[in-house]
Amino acid sequence: MKNILLAIFFLTCLTMISNAQNSSVPTIKIKLKNSSLLPRKVTIITYQPGETGNGTEQVTMMPKSEKSLTYREGTKLYLADAKQVDVVMSGKRIDEQRPFLIVSKKDAGKTFSF
Repeated sequence: MKNILLAIFFLTCLTMISNAQNSSVPTIKIKLKNSSLLPRKVTIITYQPGETGNGTEQVTMMPKSEKSLTYREGTKLYLADAKQVDVVMSGKRIDEQRPFLIVSKKDAGKTFSF
């Protein structure tokens, strides 16, 4: 029993250290803008450095609206079409394809229209 409690304590400490390291990674805030006069449904797929999987978010943006996003430097951001979404949903990756944006420090505060 003592060994189990010690193992749980050790794992908890490792998790806290890992979370603290991830939260200290500087992030970059950008905005996406729907430049159309019509609403658009967009699927945002991201691959962040050091992460094994992807991030996926689907939003409907009203005409001329903006969405604020925050990512780590080096994140590959895709405004995915239906074919790319199908590939990702099948468990495969699209990060070898050309991204909409690779987030860098110079992008901080910028608005990207699509």
